[in-house]
Amino acid sequence: MPDDTPTRPSRLLILGLAAGFALAHTQAPLFYSNQNQYLLHGFALAGYGRLADDWLANTHDPTPAFSGLVAALYTIGGGFAIEAAFFLLLGAYFLGFWRLVEAKIGPRIVPFAAIFTAAHAAIFRVASVRLTGADYPWFLQCGLANQYLLGPGLQPSAFGVLLVFSAAAFARGRALWAALWAALAADIHATYLLPAALLTVGYAAALLREKRIRAAVSVSAVSLIAVMPMLLYLLLAFPPTDSETFAAAQHVLATVRIPHHAQVSRWFDWVAVLQLAWIALAWRAGRRCKNQGPYAPRSPSLTFALSIAAILAVILSAIQIISGNDTLALLFPWRISALLVPLATAIVAAKCAASQRYAGAANLLAIVVLAVEIGGGVFVMARGLGYQQNPDELPMMQYVREHSAPGDLYLIPTRIPPSKGKRGVPSTSFTPPPRPQPGSQFIPVDLQRFRLETGDPIYVDFKSVPYAASEVLEWLRRVEQVQTWYKDRDWNRPELREQLRKEGITHVVAARQQPLKADFLIPEYQDKWYVVYRVKQ
Repeated sequence: MPDDTPTRPSRLLILGLAAGFALAHTQAPLFYSNQNQYLLHGFALAGYGRLADDWLANTHDPTPAFSGLVAALYTIGGGFAIEAAFFLLLGAYFLGFWRLVEAKIGPRIVPFAAIFTAAHAAIFRVASVRLTGADYPWFLQCGLANQYLLGPGLQPSAFGVLLVFSAAAFARGRALWAALWAALAADIHATYLLPAALLTVGYAAALLREKRIRAAVSVSAVSLIAVMPMLLYLLLAFPPTDSETFAAAQHVLATVRIPHHAQVSRWFDWVAVLQLAWIALAWRAGRRCKNQGPYAPRSPSLTFALSIAAILAVILSAIQIISGNDTLALLFPWRISALLVPLATAIVAAKCAASQRYAGAANLLAIVVLAVEIGGGVFVMARGLGYQQNPDELPMMQYVREHSAPGDLYLIPTRIPPSKGKRGVPSTSFTPPPRPQPGSQFIPVDLQRFRLETGDPIYVDFKSVPYAASEVLEWLRRVEQVQTWYKDRDWNRPELREQLRKEGITHVVAARQQPLKADFLIPEYQDKWYVVYRVKQ
């Protein structure tokens, strides 16, 4: 009888498809969205501009390993090195999921690549936004509460790719490597501490189920030892404060800064229900898998391990919903879904690609689809169809960058966004950027890139936030202070001038359509959209 087992693909083909995936996915230009927070410490370490004088850059760094990596990359190759590093992570993401599904299902790689890449391809995400107004393919790769592994560019969460490597290692019978990869993800981004712990418990439970007690103990020990650097750093850099300060800071983060991630009532909608159904569908498909992969016969049950991790996440999520505990909310017990949703997508893609019927035609169709996805990604990048930011602010920021001087501290408009809104957290990576609205003093969050774009310190903005308790409360004080200042266009008040002097503010940015009035504000720059004032000392 003929052997229907697919031949193992060459390494060159696998690497080529991984590079194709990265091109199809695309990435944002530097200083986009969360990068404005997470690149700050690294750029300051690298001596970029005068960011070393920025208040936020001198707060406790929640991701020191990542900041060190960013500083090294920027020193070696500037912004290109940072973008190249994310390109490699994109390829690693594809490789990790391929190794996982190959171990258990053994699909044909070209059809798998075409289907799996389709859920991540920028061209289909752009098409979805243009046709429906929403980025629906995004929900096949992101988890609940809009928490994700990849995102638009290099940031700490992108190292969640190591969780994929962890699951793939366990699927191949390499339990110790699985524990190590999960711990390394937590060492780079503390937000992965709980998902890594849940995975480790799942791995140990799967090993105990097979009566491999020694292996289960080894996995637990390796995980604990490997994650110790991050635990010790958090203990030293973020020491416990008094309970009142700690609780207040946790409440600010959970309800003011990131309620879209931390409050179930904000993010749980019909899309979240469909994502949970998608995970359940893949779980059922995984249980029915005939273990055709080359490592399936001698590896423990990954499905069982992930089921344990998911059950524990559900229990913790239920406890958080019932108790309303802010600290548990900020641990994001639902963040394991950032792995489970794309894993579900990979499993479905692998099951579809495992069929040997019409193999020749399926391979040809897959090649055509891949060409569309890769070409579409290049087209999206070349035409700037994704990750758009407000271009109106660039001339003003260029002026600030060219006229930077020691001691400058810029005040930019900021406010706490209104809490009301629709449930759910849609992706805005491929939607048009917000623009200043007539009659509004406040400037859209696009101005969040002011720090990194100009290299100059700012007083505060809403997007970027510290994490130490006392620093969170200071951040809130600053944001509320700025919000109060900008409520009134008439700044001719002695106490306001004294407040600016006391805070060390030397320049003020305002919307051109809502200019400020004060004898001590000297206009230095203005265009159609913005005015930059110098504070007369």
